[in-house]
Amino acid sequence: MQKKSLSFFDVLRFAAGYWFKQPISLVLILLIVLSASLLETYLPNALASFLGAIREQGDKSYILNCLAIFLGVYFGQALLFSVSFLIYNAFETQLFKSLMDDAFKHVHRLPERFFVNTFTGSIISKINRARQKIEVFEDQVLLRIFPTLIVLIGSMIFLAQRFPLLAILMVVYLCVLVAISAFLVFKISGPAQGIYADAQDSYSAHLADSVSGVATTKAYAQEDYELSRYYKITDDLRLKNLRAYQLSNSASFIQRLLLVGMLALMKGGGTWYFFHGMATVESMAYLAFAYNIMQSYIRDVGENIKNLLTSSYDLHAVIALLQEEPEVAESSPHPALDIHQGEIVFDNISFTYPGKEKPIFKNLSVKIRAGERVALIGHSGGGKTSFIRLLQCLYLVQQGSISIDGQDITQGSRHSLRSAIALVPQDPILFHRTLRENIAYAKPNVTLSEISAAAKKAHIEEFILGLPEQYETLVGERGIKLSGGERQRIAIARAILADRPILILDEATSSLDSKSEKAIQEALHSLTVGRTSIMIAHRLSTILDADRILVFDAGRIVEEGSHAELIMKANGIYASLFKLQSGGFIPE
Repeated sequence: MQKKSLSFFDVLRFAAGYWFKQPISLVLILLIVLSASLLETYLPNALASFLGAIREQGDKSYILNCLAIFLGVYFGQALLFSVSFLIYNAFETQLFKSLMDDAFKHVHRLPERFFVNTFTGSIISKINRARQKIEVFEDQVLLRIFPTLIVLIGSMIFLAQRFPLLAILMVVYLCVLVAISAFLVFKISGPAQGIYADAQDSYSAHLADSVSGVATTKAYAQEDYELSRYYKITDDLRLKNLRAYQLSNSASFIQRLLLVGMLALMKGGGTWYFFHGMATVESMAYLAFAYNIMQSYIRDVGENIKNLLTSSYDLHAVIALLQEEPEVAESSPHPALDIHQGEIVFDNISFTYPGKEKPIFKNLSVKIRAGERVALIGHSGGGKTSFIRLLQCLYLVQQGSISIDGQDITQGSRHSLRSAIALVPQDPILFHRTLRENIAYAKPNVTLSEISAAAKKAHIEEFILGLPEQYETLVGERGIKLSGGERQRIAIARAILADRPILILDEATSSLDSKSEKAIQEALHSLTVGRTSIMIAHRLSTILDADRILVFDAGRIVEEGSHAELIMKANGIYASLFKLQSGGFIPE
């Protein structure tokens, strides 16, 4: 589904949604910043009053009072700004946490098809950049642009009291200055920043993809190819970054010229008033100080607008991520499924992968009895893995229904469904955590003795106890410090410890040597007894004792029965495959 493009106001609404989660802090920040800005705006008047008292040679107490007022206003606005920053820091850090938590939670609620079509590095880049850019965005709105508006409006009101005509000219000039600055940023430098932000996501995605595949690169001696590809990507990133810088610098130069014009207007206007006897020395001092304050804000208007727009472009990615449709909408939560027996029924299932035309299944029906040990075999692409994915509700069928213990799995919560299934995949992925944490992943609060018992059954404890840190050993990213067989036995230990009514073994012994496989097969046999077990196998020797074997071919179950029954079918697919592999693997 194509996402609509986001406007600046879409980003503002998104950020405001997080601001309003802390209404008291937000109101306090705005009130304090408002008060501090008004006091700062009054400073030139306080200075003019002090200088006027000196020029008129008033009594000392009056002069000292004027001085006290000036210093008090100066100290007051400085103190208020400092207090606002203290409150703002707590407000801002809570906002960071809320955004990061929401993004992380949402990613875990997205369907499998999203991850199939998205670079992992791109997802991480979007979330990391959002953490940085939401800070810039809210800084610009709450601490830069808001006080700038207050200072400019207040300054024009005070200026109108002393120099009415000059105030009118300044209002017109400021409107022109802001309009030109906004045009330069929104139409010229801003879009270039948006293009650069997209390029950063693409760069991060390609970097993660290449680094994660370093082993393959070395195996095929393709370092030069990867470097060449990387250099092209970084060169494209450099050019887009350079263009963004050049356009931004050009916009800043024009804005500096406009500031010179504002200085000329204020000083020239004040001089005209002075020549016509309508201004005093303290009035001229007022203009100088007022200009100094206003230009300190206006000087950064262009930069503030640029930073605001740049950060809004950078937030587009995380907003789009949060707009991705989750597996199940939070507005319509499903009740928990009550799964204890594990009877599985596929009733007249038809399924086609998103974006594909050829169906995987068409009118498929099969029943797996509670506690039955069923093996799925067949050539690659026959539908075995799709069968498992549909059972886990990673994809939704277009026709028919899948039920467990008489309950339609699409009508129950995904959490309750997957909490009833233990999975040992062909290529287990471990977290960069300790062996203890990886084995206990399905039951984080179990004791070490329970973890040890599962490791023993998986024939991995002897290996673990031989390590210097034993169960506290970190396994590396995706378990890279372990061999394929060791990772597989850790995954088996995890499934043993999970102790769930349904067990899925996806070629669970493919990475084991013959000796280890024999030992693990014994453990898996005891593990599968009494629970519904589905075993995907290419090595037929691993499923000889299955209660039933389902032979898949082009999305259909073409044969089913026990090993003894199927082997007797002289022209059957199973009998032919068994003869061909002679205890080895099914040919592709």
